Amino acid sequence: MKILVLSNLYPPDFIGGYELGCRQVVDGLLARGHEVRVLTTAPRTPVPPVPHVRRTLHLTDIWNQYCIGKSNPLALEMAEAQALQINAFNVHSLITELEEFRPDVVYLWMLTGLGGLGLVACLQYLRVPWVWHLMDDVPLQLCRRGAAVIPALAHEFERQFQGDFLACSQQLVNEIQNSGIRLSGDVEIIPNWVVGHIPAERSAYLPEGKLRIVNAGQLARHKGVDLVIKAAQLLRHDGYDNFTIDIYGNMLDNEISDLVRRHNLGDCVAFQGVRTQAELMRLYGQYDVFAFPTWVREPFAFAPLEAAANGCVPIMSRLCGNSEWFVHRVHCLKIERTTESLARALREVLDGRVDLESLGRRVSTVVRRDFHLEALLPRIERALVRAAKRPRTGGGTAAEAYRLALLAEKLAYVLIQESACAA
Repeated sequence: MKILVLSNLYPPDFIGGYELGCRQVVDGLLARGHEVRVLTTAPRTPVPPVPHVRRTLHLTDIWNQYCIGKSNPLALEMAEAQALQINAFNVHSLITELEEFRPDVVYLWMLTGLGGLGLVACLQYLRVPWVWHLMDDVPLQLCRRGAAVIPALAHEFERQFQGDFLACSQQLVNEIQNSGIRLSGDVEIIPNWVVGHIPAERSAYLPEGKLRIVNAGQLARHKGVDLVIKAAQLLRHDGYDNFTIDIYGNMLDNEISDLVRRHNLGDCVAFQGVRTQAELMRLYGQYDVFAFPTWVREPFAFAPLEAAANGCVPIMSRLCGNSEWFVHRVHCLKIERTTESLARALREVLDGRVDLESLGRRVSTVVRRDFHLEALLPRIERALVRAAKRPRTGGGTAAEAYRLALLAEKLAYVLIQESACAA
């Protein structure tokens, strides 16, 4: 089967787990004999060429906080429209790739930054079947202006975009649909995964009575890293000193590192920098628990799942996408998203009231069995095959699709400028 994969970034250029997961699935599909081509953006730093990856799209980088802080409101609105709603250049690049590669199905991933709404509209207009892998609320993002969903766009998304969706959690689907967009088409819940070789089961925990705590990912408050540090302060206040916390990842909020200095926790909390997924998979076996008091709208983070595969027991927010897949005190410990709740769970572990070895054995077993990509790839493959069989009759021409994209782009810019003048 010929599969065209569409992603805003593609490793080694990436932001987080969404893009890394995309590459893992692409590698898996290639290994299963499919002809796969990836269409993505020009890299933000030089990367070596890969034969099946075309980096010809344009990325509107709306994550650059420095530029956002220095831009005027009109420029920001124009950039947001280009990133979310329509980028005619990217529509042209997509059409060119469709005509050259002639895929059986298009496999969509993260589309923010590409004018994603226009790209899906183009596929719909040409009657090219697609499957969209959702690891975040991307349909909502594409229908927003600022923080608010535009009702007319949400209505048209629901009415016109008929495809197949693979979502990493039911929580994510509920969030999208409760915010005003019903996903029209087949929706299948497929959890995130681990890849590669996983070391043998472990049995050693708390060596010499010391609890080894880890956290990894984006170091920002919405991921709860600040709560981990504050929980360390509470443990110290209560007289516990037999624990260490290692934190891996890119620091997105310098106030988090300031917390360690402010509370004199430098001897037990250490920032270990950025490591690759493969490096972290090797390191997780050296830790006892993964502290993950993430925000309520976490779709499904890879890091605590990878830690769990290595017997590192997750302590996670009760309400998050990861939580719906595991049972409290069977595979993990679930907490409220507060410093006090996290500290309470850690005290239970330190006091010997939690059998970490049993939890670690059970969670690693279930992750190895049910959450390895090799176990999930057949389901992804079946979804792509089903979509490829959809009828393609009644579509418009490529020239018409591009003209419509140009018209939509100009109209969006005019409306934004007129709105700014009226204000």
